[in-house]
Amino acid sequence: MKIKTLLSALAVSLTIFSTVAISDACADELTFAGVGKINTPWFERHKQGIMLGAEENGANGVYDAAPIASHKKQAEIVYEFVKDAVNAILVVPNDAKSLEKAFMAAQKNGITVITHESPKQVNADFDVELIDNDKFGILLMDEFVKLSKGKKGTYAIYVGSLTVPSHNLWAQAAIKHQKETYPQLELIDILPVSENRGISGKMALSLIKKHPDLVGIIALGSEGAPGIGKSLKHKKLKNAITVVGVATPDDTKEYLKEDYVQELILWDPAQAARVQTTLAKMIADGRRDEIKPGFALPEFGAPRFDGNTLIFDEPLIVTKDNVDNYDF
Repeated sequence: MKIKTLLSALAVSLTIFSTVAISDACADELTFAGVGKINTPWFERHKQGIMLGAEENGANGVYDAAPIASHKKQAEIVYEFVKDAVNAILVVPNDAKSLEKAFMAAQKNGITVITHESPKQVNADFDVELIDNDKFGILLMDEFVKLSKGKKGTYAIYVGSLTVPSHNLWAQAAIKHQKETYPQLELIDILPVSENRGISGKMALSLIKKHPDLVGIIALGSEGAPGIGKSLKHKKLKNAITVVGVATPDDTKEYLKEDYVQELILWDPAQAARVQTTLAKMIADGRRDEIKPGFALPEFGAPRFDGNTLIFDEPLIVTKDNVDNYDF
């Protein structure tokens, strides 16, 4: 990974303090505030990227996320950062709609708002995507069918909630592609469980029991794949179903290596965070007008623009054979 060493060193410092107090920041310095969905390894990685990106751009980094996935609690965190008069709020929304008022309050106070995993977010200056959502959903389905060897039967899709923008975009793209290309499969349902590891695992066992023809599960949400893997391992159901998910490699490594989870398809949330901080610094420097079609970042290339959304296409495919190459 391009930022593996820097992020590993930064992670050590982050164990000392979970969130930098804004009061400790020098008054003349910029402060960029990251907001995650929930305290999980995925968002710890996003946090590391915010802290590193802030440092790279000469700013102070602060971060907060609720202990549970709650759009209400996330909005409260955003409002707190508005009160603290930070320079930019860099968010991964639980619910795009529920944050619109909070983002409006931020912008009225001169605070830049940049989201991730929330395309065309209302009241955000920009949204950053490291994957093309439609292509990502298609890739998930293609890999799922390849790994399940074209087996006929049913499948389910997990999402964090029915209001998480990106999860549901991927799900709809995957389902559309399945209906057009893989008629041997039939969708059971889209299940909003994959931000809870325990529920994800229990749901998988319930689906296996209820649907003897279950081919597998596509888990869109960082707790889905490890939760399924843990439950399948506990019940010794190796290779019983095909599991493709979006989760942190470290969190799923055991289940990948032992064939309880077949594949992860993802991106590095720390890299997305670094793009967020870079855009925030450009806006702080009065360079907002440069962020337009034709704009490029040295390490990431030129994104495709869709409204206020910058789309970089950098998916990672992680298997048992290469999972040790990733340290998050």
